[in-house]
Formats: sequence, structure tokens, C-alpha cells
Amino acid sequence: MVVEAGRRSGAKNTAASTSALGRVLMAVPGPVTSVSSLGCHELLRSGEALPVTNVAEILESTGRLGVDLVEATRNTDVGAPQGDAMRVFEALGLSSGCSPEAISVESGVELTRVRALLPELELAGLAQRAETGWKRSQEASWRGDT
Repeated sequence: MVVEAGRRSGAKNTAASTSALGRVLMAVPGPVTSVSSLGCHELLRSGEALPVTNVAEILESTGRLGVDLVEATRNTDVGAPQGDAMRVFEALGLSSGCSPEAISVESGVELTRVRALLPELELAGLAQRAETGWKRSQEASWRGDT
């Protein structure tokens, strides 16, 4: 949504990118005497942007946040981690978090590999980030661990 834009402005450049990406482009019409509204008026006149003047009109064009999103589903068919992932998982604490460096030392897995595997274990619901580092997820029940 472009609120103000001069004839040649960064806002108009961003608007062009928005259109190129196939996103809804909206513009707020401003006073006809304002130089800061020229870009918005050009976008509206050319049909590139939809005119909006309030939140209801924005929601009409985009939908409510979160309402139109696909509901996230968790993969419940995740089996036991294999290889390095198993070693990293077993090095995770049950109640307190560990740094990737400590997990690397404990598991014997190279630090760069540990840093790559931790987010994968998190996505699988087997690890979670804590204030003090990484630990086993409360949902890590493929083996009965909690």
C-alpha cells in the first residue's frame, strides 16, 4: 500500500516490484495540490493500484491476517532420527538447553553439521530452542522421551 509517493520516488519503485510479483497494490489518494500525492494519483489513474481510504477497504482486498492461511499440520509420521541426526538428538538435554558447540562435542558431530541438523530436528518436533540453547522437545515421543 502506497500512502505517499512523489512522481519519482522509492515508493513508486517498490510499487512496481509489488505489481511484478503479482501482489495487490493499493494507494491512498491524497490532496490534488500535494506533490507527495502525485505518485499515488498516477498509480490510481493507470489502474495499477486500487484506491483505499480506510482499513475496511484494505481488508476487503487482502483478507484478515491469519484467516485465509492454510492451517499448519505437523508431520506425525516422523520416525527416529538416523545417523548424525540421532547422535545430535541424543546429545540434547532433557530439561536445560545446550549450545551447538556443546552438542557438537557431546555428539562427536562437526559443528557446522550440528547447526544444520538442529533446525531439522526442530521442524520434526524433536528439538526446541530454549533460553540457554537447544534441548529435546516436550513432543519428542517417538521413543517415549519427554
